[in-house]
Amino acid sequence: MKRVLLTMSTREPGKALFFGQEAQTAMNIIYSSDSYYVVEYPAQHGYELVDKRSARGTFFQGDVAERFSQSLQAAVAEDASVERVDEFLGSFNVLLNQPLVVH
Repeated sequence: MKRVLLTMSTREPGKALFFGQEAQTAMNIIYSSDSYYVVEYPAQHGYELVDKRSARGTFFQGDVAERFSQSLQAAVAEDASVERVDEFLGSFNVLLNQPLVVH
């Protein structure tokens, strides 16, 4: 069974070391599987969820982002398998209304 890898840091959330000095992190990839990825944007207090198969995604911000984060953490705490987390993220497919555009 595959296990989920969520990024963890000993630094404050949203902080990174840049040439020996603390700097704001623009984004953190917190989940990636063959089907989905989730990116945290600390400065915007938001999360991006993308379905890699359909090349569609959405952006959660504010209170919705906080609830999404709490729900994702609860799903991982319950069962951290890739299958279970992908199943959880699949419940948001109806909200994935933005096409993924590469520029």
